[in-house]
Amino acid sequence: MKAGSVITLFLLLLTKQLSAQEDIIIGWDYQNLSFRQFISEAEEQTGARFFFRDDWVEDLRPGDYPGKESLFELFSEMFQGRSLYFYRNEDGDVIITKDYELGHIDLSVSEKKFFTIEEYSIEEEKQKIIENLYIEIGNPADRNKPGNVDISGYIIESDTREALSGTTVMVEDLTTGTVSNQYGFYNISLPRGAHMIQFTFVGMKQKRIFVNVYGPGTLNVEMNSALIPLREAVVYAQRSAILQRQESGAVKIDIEAVRFHATSMGEPDITKSILLVPGVASVGEGSIGFNVRGGSADQNLMLLYGAPVYYPSHFFGFFTSVNADIIKDFTIYKGGIPSRYGGRISSVIDINTKEGNRREVTGNAGISPVTTHLLVEGPLKKDVASFVLAGRTTYSNWILGLFNDPALRKSQASFYDLNTSISWDLNRKNKLFISSYISHDAFRLNSDTLYNYQNNIVSVRLRHLFSERHYAIFTIDNSYFSYKLTSEGSYNEAFSLSHHINSADLKADFSFFQGRHEIRYGAGLTYHSVLPGSYLPLNDTSLVVPKIIPSERALESAIYFDERFSFSDAVSVNAGIRFSTFQSFGPGEVLVYNPELTKQKSSVTDTISYGKGNVISSYAGPEFRFSLNLRTSENSSVKINYNHMRQYLHLLSNTIAISPTDTWKLSDYYLRPQIGDQFAAGFYKLLAGGRIEASAEVYYKYVRNMVDYKGMAELIMNEHIEMDLAPVRGKAYGLELLFKKTSGRSRWDAGYTWSRTMLQSTGSFWDESINNGNWFPANYDKPHNLALTYTFLYSRRISFSSGFTWSTGRPVTYPLTSFYFGNRLVVQYSERNQFRIPDYARLDVSCTINGNLRSNKIANPHFIFSVYNLLGRDNVYSVFFRNDNNIIYGYRFSVFARAIPSVSFNFDF
Repeated sequence: MKAGSVITLFLLLLTKQLSAQEDIIIGWDYQNLSFRQFISEAEEQTGARFFFRDDWVEDLRPGDYPGKESLFELFSEMFQGRSLYFYRNEDGDVIITKDYELGHIDLSVSEKKFFTIEEYSIEEEKQKIIENLYIEIGNPADRNKPGNVDISGYIIESDTREALSGTTVMVEDLTTGTVSNQYGFYNISLPRGAHMIQFTFVGMKQKRIFVNVYGPGTLNVEMNSALIPLREAVVYAQRSAILQRQESGAVKIDIEAVRFHATSMGEPDITKSILLVPGVASVGEGSIGFNVRGGSADQNLMLLYGAPVYYPSHFFGFFTSVNADIIKDFTIYKGGIPSRYGGRISSVIDINTKEGNRREVTGNAGISPVTTHLLVEGPLKKDVASFVLAGRTTYSNWILGLFNDPALRKSQASFYDLNTSISWDLNRKNKLFISSYISHDAFRLNSDTLYNYQNNIVSVRLRHLFSERHYAIFTIDNSYFSYKLTSEGSYNEAFSLSHHINSADLKADFSFFQGRHEIRYGAGLTYHSVLPGSYLPLNDTSLVVPKIIPSERALESAIYFDERFSFSDAVSVNAGIRFSTFQSFGPGEVLVYNPELTKQKSSVTDTISYGKGNVISSYAGPEFRFSLNLRTSENSSVKINYNHMRQYLHLLSNTIAISPTDTWKLSDYYLRPQIGDQFAAGFYKLLAGGRIEASAEVYYKYVRNMVDYKGMAELIMNEHIEMDLAPVRGKAYGLELLFKKTSGRSRWDAGYTWSRTMLQSTGSFWDESINNGNWFPANYDKPHNLALTYTFLYSRRISFSSGFTWSTGRPVTYPLTSFYFGNRLVVQYSERNQFRIPDYARLDVSCTINGNLRSNKIANPHFIFSVYNLLGRDNVYSVFFRNDNNIIYGYRFSVFARAIPSVSFNFDF
């Protein structure tokens, strides 16, 4: 009985194999056909489908092998000596492979639903299998069911086991694809049948997998590192993503691309790279951030570990406060901001960080004349948990002595930051991330006043997989920023001035994939706490009168829903809505003013007191998001976006000083949330066979409930700041052009922006009216902005980089005349922002020299030689005026007014 069963089973398997390998009779004339034409005719005559790479068969001509009656006979002779093999599966499809004769691998979803590529790999044959892997997914009984099915999974790097975000997943026969998210997760909808899926990522060996899809399943992919030839594109894998990405104005930048740019004193810096993006500008060195499409610095949301970074600069704005060593990539959204982001109306910079090497302990370190840094990463439990520890500090006081400004030569400055993170696979469905960030700056500017400021972030995230199509990210984080000024110049006047803001977040973000639908939804709750100011005596002998402005508290909440739907491979739409609410609550007091008079002490008519927990002000409203992507050809697309957003935080900024005395302010009884609407459209084109990316984008933005300041406004330690604020509205519009070459030894970017940012006061009283109610340029309005970069890869070990930026000088208000009123000199100023400071221009250069590239070396060193501001241009940051013995003198303030050379030594281990 047992023997009979074995024989029966053997005969069944043999019959199935013979059926799968059934030959195809050639019943047509193929004498003058190319291989591609022959295959087209074969598919039409037999209904079979053929899968192969054109470069494998481009020189084959079936007519050179006349008289063959069967396909197998023809292929056997034609492929002889070429390392080409063929296989026909049970569906009749023919798969051609190279360098490896592939056997049939049958693993249906009904037997096992979780696949990993390494399960099919034999280490000695791994490289051959990569190009020829063939997998069946699903239950063969479902092969004739109608409709598409979803294939999803995670893409990781084989060496480190880290997720590969931004991997391009393409199905060549369907010319459709997708891009993996920041956790390496992808989902693609395919019709049942045989397909070849191509996985491509910068710095990784391209992987092609033949799949026969019967039903939905999970396909996890490991990719191996590759040394990219110099002639290949650094961002080859991102080309299709540029056209596929839904949003106009969204730019993803890999940290390796940042390292190619001319460095700042040997330090790769993401802010310098962001400023090369059209539509992004800065008022100059010393500014705390940047301006995106006419937005103020506080309208940008920078996210690290999912938490906001409130002060993104070190060392007078020279370095970004986030260490580049921990970054994998980052995305800046200038337009088309997805509905999962909220709280800012201008832009979002979402930083994706390293998870840590899960196979071995590695790291890198470096030292320069200004900074030193160290990163160590490795496994806590091999292939399961990993850590990242990174630190950076400076000893830059000596460099201040090189500057022409006497104030800077007598100054001091230092900073440090520390990042720690742990990622842990709790099980197949749950992954935990625990991260922290601490930064601290201290400097003294030619005085006895010491400035300190710091950022602190703690974040815990849990990624949970409900199914291969449905997952969630749960986040708890806290972000804290504070500054403190202390002065010991006079014992009687010694003081301490401080300010802080703290935000605690609880968020849940869900993603669901169903065919051509990608649905995201979620909710968030944020508790804000702000100390507007604390002014205290520094010691017992100080006569300073203590003053503490009561803290502000508020609760911000939001829910959102977002759906991306592809009507076809050429047309896709992303539409979403976010509904946000904001309540500020007591304890607190609100002054009531006479509505017929301007807000000042003399017009106060009453005081309203709010107890603890009582709501002082409440705001709520919808935020709409819409994006349309129209693929006009294989190499071009048109994108249209609309954003309607709300922002409940305001930054009261001193635009002249470079000290961090800007203060955050919550919306309250009088200060309403900022509301912004932006329309944007862009045309994107790949030129010269994809080697050059070209784009043109236009935008228009309108913002309500912004604030400017009355004349002689007091921003620090002002308990009733509404008396010094002037309500304004803003509009911004512009054209952004970008040309980028990303392949070959010579690579370059050329970006130009023409834009305007205008404000108009909306107050009804004389002291709230600016320039008689006419539109006037904002402090950061810079109509022309040009950014050029050039990189030359001399060899794998030596590269040269340069960057040139030029922009219109920002607006300024000048004194026009002066006269005496009695014994007092009165100065009459121009209309606000009527004039401009000189244009800004800077040229940076750097050269990187690597040690030999042997992989078995204990450490791989490299040197970076750089010059910041090579031309030594005295770029003006601000212009201010002083009355000296009844004579008005004007002064120009520059932060870095000379070329700054630097050399840094770095090594990987």
